Amino acid sequence: MFSKVRDVPFVLGAQGNSETLFQDNRGCCSRKHLFLLPRLKEKGYKVGIGIAVFDWRDLPIPAETLSLLRNPIQYHMFLITNGEKGKFLVDATWDKEMCMKHGFRLIEWDEQNTTLGIDPLRSFKISSLELKFRSKVSAILSARKEGNNHILTPFNDAFNNWLGRS
Repeated sequence: MFSKVRDVPFVLGAQGNSETLFQDNRGCCSRKHLFLLPRLKEKGYKVGIGIAVFDWRDLPIPAETLSLLRNPIQYHMFLITNGEKGKFLVDATWDKEMCMKHGFRLIEWDEQNTTLGIDPLRSFKISSLELKFRSKVSAILSARKEGNNHILTPFNDAFNNWLGRS
């Protein structure tokens, strides 16, 4: 299941119901991990949500695309599992195609530990309830800031175009 979720094409800003991940065939880190979370629980894992602070400039992205960022320091979601063999990180973010074509870190998972697809500056665990609350607040603040107009996403758009996923 991990590889199938990982290899759904990564698209920045690909929000939506995590249950339609495969039908939509596009996902961001949060959408992929929110799909994977209950399926790992069904397999008997205790699963938590991890958030890492990272710098986009540490990734193999063209400088002209990076120049569109308002702030290169962002948040990345991953999962933390507690299985029979201990506590493990699970990161299904970057799909195999973008790793092969663009040099992102290819993550494999054999139900043991993975590395993260980013180099974390710091990381922490967050509850599902807190994540939902923060998401709602962020959406409300964005809507008020933008006056409910279309939110411009020049970095996301350029990044997705560079990947060939506009």
